[in-house]
Amino acid sequence: MPTKIKIIWYLCIVITVIGFVYLSAKDRMEEAMIAEERAAKRSDARLKQLQKSRGLDQKIKVDPIKVIREMNALGNYQEAVDMAKKVADEFPEHSKVHTWWGISLVKLKKTQEAINHFVIAAKNDPTDEKAHLYWGLTLAMDKKFEEAIAHYRTVLEINPEHSNAYAYWGASLNALGKYEEALSKLDESLALHPLNSAAHALRVDVLYNLSRYDKAWQAAHKAREAKIDIPKGSLERLAQALPEPIHNP
Repeated sequence: MPTKIKIIWYLCIVITVIGFVYLSAKDRMEEAMIAEERAAKRSDARLKQLQKSRGLDQKIKVDPIKVIREMNALGNYQEAVDMAKKVADEFPEHSKVHTWWGISLVKLKKTQEAINHFVIAAKNDPTDEKAHLYWGLTLAMDKKFEEAIAHYRTVLEINPEHSNAYAYWGASLNALGKYEEALSKLDESLALHPLNSAAHALRVDVLYNLSRYDKAWQAAHKAREAKIDIPKGSLERLAQALPEPIHNP
């Protein structure tokens, strides 16, 4: 293996082990770290193939994906978009670049433009679960819940143990008023990851919507025991329907 390619290979491994930075607290993506690492390995392998096939012998000193992620974490979304564009100009078939380009655009509320890049990412790498996950989330933001669910299904076809995909699927079903189905998906999410904070919070809301107030309080207490915060608005709404019962741990 040529020295320069070997350096890139070692760098990719180190970066993958280090992990990734949160996009924002809202995204609640900590539980998807393993899936992200797997996707990163596939995408980095694709980058090496592109470099080899095109005879690119320049040395990459900094991982551009890591830089784009950090820009997002710092709230520098336009800079992240600009960086993604530069990298994509050089490596147009690198799916992860388009995925993060799309994520950055979502933060700028340019959802349709973001979807265009998720489409490219998924086309370049059909196994890019992050592209489909954020594609689904973006559609859900635009209240296109049925379309969003189709992408959560795709994520689970790629990675059947993706707890967040089940949680977001449950959220879309809840928005569609399909509460029993939503509850089932949230239970599947928690079966895979018992500390999935999004699933715990959504479960309280779904049980409230089913008028199962006592069970909703049980779900809230279970979340508290796991040190998971339930949104204040959800608890206040539940308390109006049924005052909080005395809970004996």
